[in-house]
Amino acid sequence: MRYTIAHHNPVTPVIQNLGLMNQYLIHRSIDFGLLHEAKQLQFLDVHLSWLMHKATRFNFVAEIADGKTLLVGEGNLSFVLSLAKMPKISSSQLVATTFETKSNLSQEAATNAKKLQSLGVTVLHGVNATKLATALGSWKFDNIVFQFPHVGSREPVEGRNPNFILVRDFLKSAVRQLQTGGKVLISGVDSPHYHGAFQFDEAAEAAGLKTPVSYPFEPSEFPGYEHTMTNEDENAIDHHRKFRTWVFRH
Repeated sequence: MRYTIAHHNPVTPVIQNLGLMNQYLIHRSIDFGLLHEAKQLQFLDVHLSWLMHKATRFNFVAEIADGKTLLVGEGNLSFVLSLAKMPKISSSQLVATTFETKSNLSQEAATNAKKLQSLGVTVLHGVNATKLATALGSWKFDNIVFQFPHVGSREPVEGRNPNFILVRDFLKSAVRQLQTGGKVLISGVDSPHYHGAFQFDEAAEAAGLKTPVSYPFEPSEFPGYEHTMTNEDENAIDHHRKFRTWVFRH
């Protein structure tokens, strides 16, 4: 791994120094024929790499600023509206979708849809996140974003938590719409209960993706963003304090 300093987090220089020292020890072990020790140090290098990812602040806007971005399950469309107003984002590169059909949109969502269209954002309704090809055909995207997925039910599906099934099937659908080198971003609540319900690592494996790397997500960085759950008035942001974005890649 190549270690670089991320000055915004005070622990990253420590991780960097440990990584550089570990790299030196790996090379020296190989020079002396200590292959078993070198292999153990390489395992440590992988873990240090993971720690570096965890410690580095994730810039959500910068990550999707390049290329075409699809946003699914947008509910009231306030998140994509916040993005579309940001200087670094090209609104014409955004495609926003709602699960609700146009006739079933809330008044807020309908108003936001008009604002988005005036900004040059493509807005589609009645799009099932687990069957993207049905609505999008062969369209390809560099980034696919799903903010706070939740089925609003606790009834098991296929003997599993329905939220796991939702994420698994969404990822399977999303990979077909990704450009080469593209990524999927899912933001959600950072809690053991949420992790247990969604099982992101297993869902990624089922979709043929690498184990996701997660980063802190701060809703306050998106002015006007008010998350609402599908068919419900609940707001995950108001009821929780810690959030993360999971990034999935091939």
